[in-house]
Amino acid sequence: MGLQEGHLDGWYQVLHYHVVPPLFIVVFTGAVQYLALVGHGDTDITITLAASKALGNAFAWGVVAVFVSWAILWLKLPSRQVEGPPTLFGYKPQYQGNGVMYYWVSLVAFFTVQAVYPSLCTSLWDNMPELLGALNITALLLCGWLLYKGKRRPEHPGDRMPPYPLPYEFYRGMELHPHILGVDVKQLTNCRLGMMGWQLLIIAFYVAGVERHGFNAATLVNLLLQSVYVAKFFWWEAGYFNTLDIILDRAGYYICWGCLVWVPCFYTYSSYYLVAHPPVMGTVPALLTGLLGLAAILLNYRVDYEKQLFRRAPNGQCSLWGRPARFLVAPYRDASGNTRQAKLLASGCWGVARHLNYTFEMLAALAWCMPGFGLGLWPFLYFFFLVTLLVHRTFRDEAKCAQKYGENWQVYCQQVRYRLIPYIF
Repeated sequence: MGLQEGHLDGWYQVLHYHVVPPLFIVVFTGAVQYLALVGHGDTDITITLAASKALGNAFAWGVVAVFVSWAILWLKLPSRQVEGPPTLFGYKPQYQGNGVMYYWVSLVAFFTVQAVYPSLCTSLWDNMPELLGALNITALLLCGWLLYKGKRRPEHPGDRMPPYPLPYEFYRGMELHPHILGVDVKQLTNCRLGMMGWQLLIIAFYVAGVERHGFNAATLVNLLLQSVYVAKFFWWEAGYFNTLDIILDRAGYYICWGCLVWVPCFYTYSSYYLVAHPPVMGTVPALLTGLLGLAAILLNYRVDYEKQLFRRAPNGQCSLWGRPARFLVAPYRDASGNTRQAKLLASGCWGVARHLNYTFEMLAALAWCMPGFGLGLWPFLYFFFLVTLLVHRTFRDEAKCAQKYGENWQVYCQQVRYRLIPYIF
């Protein structure tokens, strides 16, 4: 039995480090070009056609250059500093706290440019395959630079990974908090380029759809729900710096390419698809869908708000749902061997399920994909992807917590029994 387990573990190591990373890089890098052509309404899709879009064009490279420069400028402007959780090697990351202003000024700037150049939104939709090609090249070059920098010139001597196969290092990333041009790479790619790109593109797709087909309540619901969600993110950006995406995930293909390319392509896909394939949903179902989605977004925010309130409270002494917050003190050892203490919240929403924020996030995504009901599976691709991603992340997060907190995590799981859906899962 021991030999069989060792054999299986050996196969897992091969798949995890040697097979999956290069497979994911090849498949996903190419998939965005194919998806862009499908959503655009092309029916005769060939490798030659996809390759012709993969290098971008003058318009696409101009948009990428302006948008990246704009995002970096805002991370350079003097503003309130937000401190993230310290790493196990003692580094305390600093972030720019001007996310809300960046969001609103970016919207004003976008609408100003649209007023001066009325064809902007339609051009963004028309050139989306080329735009993704330019973003693909930009992201791959960035990830290559991050790999080289992490192996040769890491910013923090304690921030080192043991050697792994090169494709895995490229995929995962080498450093937790690298900088480029003096700005934090993960804040730049995740928060400022990925999330703001999501917002601006869905506005462009909505305008392009109205110009092609006229007003439709379903496409408006699709736009508004996503916009509320993205605006909520920028309002809550400081809280995002406390999530496992920022704390534990290293800056590589998984995060940086994902935010620079996958988010603009896939997260916006329901909006993008509806431009060439107008929705068939009526006004009343669209309004009901909008109410459902808005409730899910607000509940998602409530879950995150409770965690922030608890973390800000001295010694966790706060009230949730009219009662003193319950929590479990879980000692753990950091990388230096020092004993530290974490507080695991078991009250309010966090007493209902351990990842209830994921549940409401999935419901919100389903709501803004629903305007594509009746058009096949394509408008729902993001929802299916998000369910897979968040269920996988649930188990990944819990595996890390079990390793970090040991028996205390088991005690916590006995107090908060469900992962995502009370009484079911």
